[in-house]
Amino acid sequence: MKKHLLFLLLAMSMPLFAQTTYTTTADGCGAKNLGYCRLPIMDQNGQQFDLTLDHRNTASGPIDTLTVSYPWPGAQTLSVHGAYSGFVPNPNGTRNAYYGAGSFLSDDGTVGGNIQFYAYYVGVCSGRGCGPVVVGWHFKVLLGSTVTIQ
Repeated sequence: MKKHLLFLLLAMSMPLFAQTTYTTTADGCGAKNLGYCRLPIMDQNGQQFDLTLDHRNTASGPIDTLTVSYPWPGAQTLSVHGAYSGFVPNPNGTRNAYYGAGSFLSDDGTVGGNIQFYAYYVGVCSGRGCGPVVVGWHFKVLLGSTVTIQ
């Protein structure tokens, strides 16, 4: 009887520890300070989704959201606010391109991202829409970056 009770207790607690991991399936984006980035991702069961990273600033401050959605319009599954970190200029102080890793953590701690990137500096800009919006560090998200939902 004790074995059955222990098994039942363990089986009932399994959903509490369930997590889903999504992995980017292509390199993409390249906006200043990460900006607004939409990438294809896949869960551990092979289901296709879209990932949107939004690290833009508006007049009211940073947007800082991460969204996982089905790859068709209007089919959002999860959107959370949180903090991005690690998207910084080259740590060696130069403007040389480098590979690095950034992260995302939702405000409630249930969504985390490990975002591999290639960072490069754009120092010149010409034409319409130029200036501080373009000049600076840009981050290209790399294949294999992950998002985990608890």
